[in-house]
Amino acid sequence: MPAGVRLSKHLYRTARVCNLAKVVEMFRQADASWHDVLVYALGCLLLLTPPALAQESPTLRGRVLDAETHQPIPNAQVGIGSNRLGTSTNQQGRFALRVPAAYQASELEVALLGYRPYRRPLPPLPAPELLIELQLSPASLGTVTVTASAEGIIREAVARIPRNYPVRPSQLTGFYRESDDEATRQRYDYLVEGVLRVHKAGYQHPGDPGAVQVLESRRVDLRPALPDSVLAPIDWVAGALVPQRFDFVHTRAEFISAAHFKEYQYRFSPQTTFQGRAVYVITFEPRPGTRRANFAGEVYIDERSYAFLGARWHRTPAGIRRERLLVFDARERAYRADYQPYAGRYYLKSIWYNTLGQPQAGRVRHHLAEFVTTAIDTAQGPSPGYQERSQYADVFLRNPVPYDSAFWQHYTTVLPSQALLDQARQRQADTLLRRPAPAGSSPAPEAKKWRLLRHLRYTYAGGLLPVAVPAAALRVVLAPGGSGFRAEARASTAPQRVAAYYGFGAQLDLAGGLNIYATSRSVLGQMRGDGWEAGLGYERQLNPRGRPLHGRAGLAYLRQSVGQELGTFANPDASLRLAGTPLAADELTLSLQTITDALLPRLGLGLEINRRWEAVADLGYVLPLRTRAQLLVEEKKGFFSFNAHAADLDLPAAEAQVAVGGQPATGGPWQLGHPLLSIGVLYRLGQ
Repeated sequence: MPAGVRLSKHLYRTARVCNLAKVVEMFRQADASWHDVLVYALGCLLLLTPPALAQESPTLRGRVLDAETHQPIPNAQVGIGSNRLGTSTNQQGRFALRVPAAYQASELEVALLGYRPYRRPLPPLPAPELLIELQLSPASLGTVTVTASAEGIIREAVARIPRNYPVRPSQLTGFYRESDDEATRQRYDYLVEGVLRVHKAGYQHPGDPGAVQVLESRRVDLRPALPDSVLAPIDWVAGALVPQRFDFVHTRAEFISAAHFKEYQYRFSPQTTFQGRAVYVITFEPRPGTRRANFAGEVYIDERSYAFLGARWHRTPAGIRRERLLVFDARERAYRADYQPYAGRYYLKSIWYNTLGQPQAGRVRHHLAEFVTTAIDTAQGPSPGYQERSQYADVFLRNPVPYDSAFWQHYTTVLPSQALLDQARQRQADTLLRRPAPAGSSPAPEAKKWRLLRHLRYTYAGGLLPVAVPAAALRVVLAPGGSGFRAEARASTAPQRVAAYYGFGAQLDLAGGLNIYATSRSVLGQMRGDGWEAGLGYERQLNPRGRPLHGRAGLAYLRQSVGQELGTFANPDASLRLAGTPLAADELTLSLQTITDALLPRLGLGLEINRRWEAVADLGYVLPLRTRAQLLVEEKKGFFSFNAHAADLDLPAAEAQVAVGGQPATGGPWQLGHPLLSIGVLYRLGQ
């Protein structure tokens, strides 16, 4: 366009803006001079100087997409002039940046964690909207390829955990509260408060669970006594371990675990702050089709340090099903955790844990547990001994710490506003715990049978049974007089000194370390047989300052059969009776066995694995009192045979002939030995 035409158009625009009518009016006024008119006109011209004389910086516009998915990438960093000027993309991946003349020869740079940096010379401006596609960059933080920028930030935050969180052991003191109530009526069953000392291992050791001590506690238990016909109430376990179990950074919860990245999808949230700090807010949920991811929620990551500042998450319906809470039908399982800076590192600040659901018998229940840190100690104090530690199976209501009124008079539970999230429960606690229970108080009385269960333990064991078996040929003929049944069996034995066995039993703990127990035993291998023992035992703690190690002693009465099956034979006599037992089945099975009655003294050790499980090893010595041989005749059992008969025919007997190595005998050539080894576990039913 010719310069004259451009100037004419500009003058026209100027005239419109500066109001040409006013200029004319000035000419008409007697007091207006040519000087005034000229000044006014020049002012208007300066306000709208032609583009050739004064021009705004042109704007660079663009859109950033993922090169593979062609989806917009938010929060990508856009810069020019070595990032002296810059901006970031919005949720649609778009950006706009004014480029002064001094920077128009610079490079355009676009970067985001998880993508290869984009660098290109700036195009001549003004220009159409640029389309920029970023290529994925394999992550150097793990073996899984980054599939989204949000996932890349999660990976970077995990990689920086040793830099952002303590790597040396630390100790937190904190306030804990848990309660249980009927969700519909909001009637509390119990409310507990406690002061915990939490010993944490360094955050570079996610597998180290640390330890928790209950320093003091107080409680109000409003549960009514239960009749014998009602199931025992649900007692929530592991309450004191909440600061360890739900510290998702230390435990590397699966939604920030490299082993599970492929099972989750991560997205940016529009939220950009958390507790007043600039953060990446990343939501996560299971990828469609996965069967291992259990959680959904969001995490908050500091933009500068990439430290996890907190998270809110919950179990998905599929995650709840996979949790398999046998006696509780959960509807909601939700968690919150956040962290606070101290001495250049981030430490656990608070935990919130919420469960809603219905037990197998009863109304919908609401369980809530909260912990807030009140003091942080980095002096690496000694970890508590085993006896002082809370165990997973511990019920907070039954923790062994006695109530100390003097402590609670001096310990303040007045916490900063919103330190505990449930303020309504705070008010309820202030009301219920205003007059704490006296020292030594206990939960509401339970039915006697439930108190008894606390002292009952099941036994699962295996071991070696001494059996002296020579190599021999056997011949057994059974021909009951006056019947049509006759069986002739031949077998042989191989030399053997011990036989394996497994057993099940129960033990009832009494006062003073005494207990009574009974165990059944089944022999495996060439020799078969069943047996039992019952007796009196005693346990003594040998390691009072550490993990319980019990010395064990006992004396039992033992009855054990050891024998060999000889085969199955047809029975043509439906009216057959042997040793007074009717045997009408079409087929009968014969076994030759030796039965030993004996005393069994034993010594052993037991090591407590946790409050419910104890590993035990015992060595007994069989002192035979009586040994007898029998021919066991059993009706062959089918799949639906529940009442098959068996006859024990004591030997020698007129109906049976036994030969060992071709010589007449009164029983088998084997006998029970003396040392008996047992290794197993005890499981405590109650606490």
